[in-house]
Amino acid sequence: MSQLAVLMLSVASATTYLFQLRQPPSISRAATKTASTTLLSFLTYIRHSPSPLTTALALGSLGDAFLAFDSDVAFLRGLASFLVAHLLYIRLFAEQHGGLLSTLTVVSFDTTLTAAAGGLASLVAILLVVLLPGVASDLRLPVLIYSLTIFTMGVVATAVEINRQQVLTGALLFTASDAILALDRFLVAPESPLRSVMQYSVWTLYYSGQLLIALGF
Repeated sequence: MSQLAVLMLSVASATTYLFQLRQPPSISRAATKTASTTLLSFLTYIRHSPSPLTTALALGSLGDAFLAFDSDVAFLRGLASFLVAHLLYIRLFAEQHGGLLSTLTVVSFDTTLTAAAGGLASLVAILLVVLLPGVASDLRLPVLIYSLTIFTMGVVATAVEINRQQVLTGALLFTASDAILALDRFLVAPESPLRSVMQYSVWTLYYSGQLLIALGF
């Protein structure tokens, strides 16, 4: 199968899921959702992209499968899947500068990158202040750890040298989708009309972010 065919199938799956997004959880709905990122993972494999990228996308598809169902257990499993995926993204992005500490040093000595990191830190801090009071006590630590991890991923992405603008945009879209997902799950009332808009935004931003990162390497 050609790379273009795999890419088109992935985009088609992601688009199809938009029409299923508000439907009740089901195996077929979860399969459509999962297929989009599974195909991105396969695409990076046949393109001989770095293995951390392929594995991160595979874990993303696993996280998608868990989050296709509504329960705290499924949420935590999805969170764990994406946590490891973000750690792999951090590794992937940081490899270009010899590791995480070296990358953070590069960021700290660049005024523009430092400002971007500071802005991202401020947004994450504000989000946590708003969000955590509405999070169940047993979920607060996992949510906090996840938030710090995705913040680190975003900071490291600012220093990527290969297709920096594309990869950074993808990382920021991914971060934005997670922020909206958290607000939808923990802050917005179940009957709020905003939930529909937020859920469509989450999927669009998430898939676009994953796609940009996948095609950036």
